[in-house]
Formats: sequence, structure tokens, C-alpha cells
Amino acid sequence: MVKISLELSVFIHSTEDDEKVLQTLLNVVPANLRQVLAQHLRTQILEGYYGNIIKQVKLSISKNVATEVLKHILCSLSKVDRDILLTTLESRVEERRARLHFRLSKQDLHLGKYVLSEGSDVVKVVASFEGVRYKELGAVLRDIGGSCDS
Repeated sequence: MVKISLELSVFIHSTEDDEKVLQTLLNVVPANLRQVLAQHLRTQILEGYYGNIIKQVKLSISKNVATEVLKHILCSLSKVDRDILLTTLESRVEERRARLHFRLSKQDLHLGKYVLSEGSDVVKVVASFEGVRYKELGAVLRDIGGSCDS
């Protein structure tokens, strides 16, 4: 049996509205879990290159709801973005630890859209898989996202 855990993270720059960015981060998870998971947000204060304050907010999602959240993310992506994610899997996975890394556009998430991004203004998603080998990860993701409509 595959056990999944997730970590979502976002940077809040001093020019951004903290509440809007926090809501954007919570937009990644299904609406019925947002209030409960909001209690698990952790914030770390960092200093930027020019001395500006940057906040890093992380949300760790435990094994019991992580599969539901990952399925929600996969099914909220367009079919094209899901295909891109699977096609580029080799460059997104830590082979030894079966950890998948991908980024979602922060601006699009604020508008309720899930779009893969390679930029820096993103919500980073790290999915860790226990009980699965690196080579089997594509099949696991296809299985999780297999019932998506689009």
C-alpha cells in the first residue's frame, strides 16, 4: 500500500498581501479541508538579498488526507498539464526517496485555476511516496488521477 504525504509552500514578499497569499495556498486543497488544514500553517521569517522581509509558509498534509488532496490537485490541472507532469516525471522526482516536486502558478491559483509553472511566483508541491519505487511512480499518479473528468 502506498502512503503519501504532501508539503505545500509559498513565499510571501513584503509587497504582497499576506491574507491573499495564504488564501491562495489554501486554494490548493479541497474546499472541505481548508478550514481544518489552515490550523497547520507554519510561517518562517526570512531575509531577502536586500534585507527585505520574506515569509515562507508551509503546510504539511498527513497521510490520511494527502491522497485526497493530491487527487484534487491532479484533477484540477488541465489534461495538458497532467500529461506534461507525467512526461517530465523523471526531472521532477528524487529517485532515492520517491519525492515528486512540482510548482503551481500563484497568480492562477488566486483566480481558482491550477496551472503548472516553472517560474518563481509559485506554490511548491512536494509529494512523498512510501511503499513505491521511483519507476512505479508514473503508474501510481495515473491511478490517483485516473478518474479525472477532463
